[in-house]
Parts: sequence; C-alpha cells; structure tokens
Amino acid sequence: MSTRVVVKFGGADLSSGEKIQRAAQMVAEAPYSEIIVVVSAMGDMTDIIENVLSPLNKIADSDYADIISMGERMGARVFSSVLRSMGVKSETFDPSNDNWPIITNTSFRNAKPDLDKTSFLVKTQLIPILGKVIPVVCGFLGKDTQGRITTLGRGGSDTTALLLAKCLEADEVLLVKQTNGVLSADPNFVPDAQTIDKLEIREMFDLAQGGAKIVKPEALKYKLPDQKLRIIDFSTGKLTSKGTEITGSFNLTSAEMSNNQNLLAINVICEVNTDNLSKLFQVFKPNLVYGVSSGSRSITVFISKDDVTKVLNELHKVSSFKAISHKENVSLLQISHPMFIDSPGGVAMISSALSRASINILEITTSKATINVFIEEKQLKNAKEAIINAFKP
Repeated sequence: MSTRVVVKFGGADLSSGEKIQRAAQMVAEAPYSEIIVVVSAMGDMTDIIENVLSPLNKIADSDYADIISMGERMGARVFSSVLRSMGVKSETFDPSNDNWPIITNTSFRNAKPDLDKTSFLVKTQLIPILGKVIPVVCGFLGKDTQGRITTLGRGGSDTTALLLAKCLEADEVLLVKQTNGVLSADPNFVPDAQTIDKLEIREMFDLAQGGAKIVKPEALKYKLPDQKLRIIDFSTGKLTSKGTEITGSFNLTSAEMSNNQNLLAINVICEVNTDNLSKLFQVFKPNLVYGVSSGSRSITVFISKDDVTKVLNELHKVSSFKAISHKENVSLLQISHPMFIDSPGGVAMISSALSRASINILEITTSKATINVFIEEKQLKNAKEAIINAFKP
C-alpha cells in the first residue's frame, strides 16, 4: 500500500455540494498515511470567469491571472472546510499565503515551474505537516519570485499534482476523473469503448496530444520512474479503485534515440487523396511502414526494404500513379525528448545540428514528443554524434 499520495480532483468532481462532500469523504476514508489534495475550480467556474473577461479590452496578463485564480482559490477553501467538518485536520495552500510552494517564471497565462525553488519550498512547507494535516492545494496556479499569481495553462491542475508528487517523492498520484480510467475511445462517439488497464507513459502522452481530455500532456514529464500514476473513476467513491495505471517515465536528462536502417524511400507522383493512399498501402502490404509524407502532387513512403524490383513494378501498374522514383540505403533516426512536449524549436534544433555536421535531411516528420529524421545510411553515425552534442549543456 502506498504511503504518500497526491490526489487531484477535477472541476467536474467538485461541481456541486454533494460531489464535494463525496470527494472529501473519499479522502477522509482513504487508507493512506500521508495525503496531499490538489483541487481544480468547482464545476465550470473557470469558464464562467473566462467568458466575463474575454470581451474586456486591455486586461493586463497579471490581472487576468489574479482574477482567473479565484475559482481554484475558492475550491481549495471549500474542500478544506468540508474535511475539517468531518473531523479531519486540513490546511489550505493558496498562492496569496506565505506557505505557497509552487514558484514559476513570470508568464502569467502559461507559466513554467521553477523546479529547484519549488522543491525547496515543498520540503520546508509541505513535508513537515504530512501525516498530521491534509494539505489542500490550489491546482493550476503558481507564484513568481515577486509574489504575483501566475497560471500553468488550461489543464494545469494535472501539472500541479505531478509536479508536487515529484518534489515530494510521492509513492503514488491519483487523478480522479468522471470516467472509469482511460477508455479505448471517446464514449460519446464509440459507445462500446472499454477501460484500458495499463498504458505506457508515451502511449498516454500520444493519446492526450491527440485529443483525449484525460491528462495534460505536459504534466506527464514530472512523473518519477518508480512512482505509480493511476486515473480513477469518481463514481466508485474510493481512491483505491482500479482505473488505469500509467507506467514508465520520460528521461529528462538526455534525448532518447533509436534508428532503423536499410530502408527504402519511394516517391510517387499522383493526386494526394485517400484512394491513392489506399493503393499505395496495398502494394506495401508485406512491408513495415516507417513514415509517410506528402507534397502538393506527390506521396513519399519509407518502408522496410524488400524486393525493390517487385515493389516498383507493382506501383507502376497503378494507372493513377503518374511516375515513381526511389532511394535505397535510407535510415530513420528517431529522437524523443520531453522538451519537445511544451517548448518550441525542437525541429529547428535538430535540423540545425545536422546542418552543422553537413548531413542532408531527406525528410523530417514529428509525432508528439518524437522527431523522425530520414537520412542517408552512410551518415547515420555522424548524425547520432551531432544530436548528442546538441543536447550537451
């Protein structure tokens, strides 16, 4: 059984007095010796405040952050008071108070946490009271070094929970949602969607980046390697319910690289439409596909090398393909790094590093936190060295 647990409740979990009472009961009855609660704004309060502010002109970013923070600040006070009414000792952590632990830069609408300063304050302000008091922390919010309130961007309460869990070295993080864990598809469109028992962190990140509103993708970079992360259903009424477990972690210290060699790049001149794509993949059916890109009048596919003559002849028979060309001895270099999640310039960084090493890029594509670079096989070793050097401080 986990000892130190961070529990985050979303706005939908706190949208009524009855739900807040139930959420507090879940915390009060949980079998963990140390609990830290992170709360979002109650119900749609953030949206309501946002709708009031949006038509107003010249609202300073600092004022915006201060006003929009009211939802979380009220939510934390209400939650903490309900815990106390149950006989549970609780303390509210609000950015206007001296005990606030999360320090950020001065980007009021989408601030980045200062990990060193936050870790220090978590150790001095939060850890000493754990086991005696349940801290209730405002999600989504930070404070800059001048004491001004900042926000972590929409969905930032997930960031708050995982950031605190990292600094606390918590055993487990529980994200409480209005769904039975992570589902295989959006149940609003796919009624028979099923709960997934486990997802590797990169799979969860790709789902979230692709539109699944389960967890803020950027928050996942704070998960520790041996830390449990579970997404559980509010309706169960228990923090120990199963839900979906997210395993693994991102490597924050260096880029992860992998490569595939001896690939074939095939370029087809044709109309770019689903019919021609279907015809292409029918021909490539036995081959593994490593990448697809398109221009205004062409499609390029990178596949595992097989019988080149056979593949080219099969493609040549397709009447809607005007012409084909190919390149052999191609390699794929995949570079993954958490900085690609929420920092611009990843592609520029990689392409610049390869350019400085006089390495020609045949194609470059991105997928979530991964950048895929296709190059000539003879340049693979030099390309790896160039990327490693690019990440050195």
